[in-house]
Amino acid sequence: MNEEKHFSDEFLNAFVDDQLAAEEKGRVYLEIGRDETLNRRVCELRKLRDLVQLAYRNPPAPPVRQRAGARARRFNLRFGIAASLLLVLGALIGAQFELLLTTHAPVTVGAAPLTMSPHPADRSAYRIPSNKVLIHIARDDTLQLGEALDEVESLLRYYRDSRQNARVEVVINGKGLELVRVDTSAFADRIQQLQREFDNLTFAACQNTIDRLKREQGILVRLLPGVVVIDSGMAELMRRQNQGWSYIQV
Repeated sequence: MNEEKHFSDEFLNAFVDDQLAAEEKGRVYLEIGRDETLNRRVCELRKLRDLVQLAYRNPPAPPVRQRAGARARRFNLRFGIAASLLLVLGALIGAQFELLLTTHAPVTVGAAPLTMSPHPADRSAYRIPSNKVLIHIARDDTLQLGEALDEVESLLRYYRDSRQNARVEVVINGKGLELVRVDTSAFADRIQQLQREFDNLTFAACQNTIDRLKREQGILVRLLPGVVVIDSGMAELMRRQNQGWSYIQV
């Protein structure tokens, strides 16, 4: 029997809104990985939730105030993305330097040892554990996508300038697929420039979204060069988080 039958709409909505206990969420994650139909159902509920939130967050405004409101939304988006990245970076950097200050012996963090040079002034001698950041894009707003790419580039430059071994993966599904489609992307040159400059950056497109566009709209999706295809955006997000990646939703 299809596992989706075991979950009511109310239960799945609670899952999407992060209102379930850890044990219940774990059960849903397990079944999503097994059942493609359930996976698509959860994706649709997430999309519906985002549309409802967007509708209530941006109600119609008088013409005189529209311009100011747009500036405020742009500021809030940039601030939100930047704050999320700073929280991730702050947690990683804080943990690493606390270890450096409290020990002179190698310390293991996950699978990578953290070692300190006999000459602390030589920062190039530090070997810092890998940092892995997962960025989820599921919207097609041009302004938001441009600001998201700005923040991705800032994050990559930070890791490079601080000589940290890092990986950044941008998982794209739903309406966000327009970012990496040949016929719709407003940032094709920007994405290719980022791919050339940073070999630790990956753009990953959801096969479920590609199949749905073909099935429902007859669109044969062509992706920008270098964009990889993954079986399911939702499944990839779950896999990476289970592997310890930090998660940021744009």
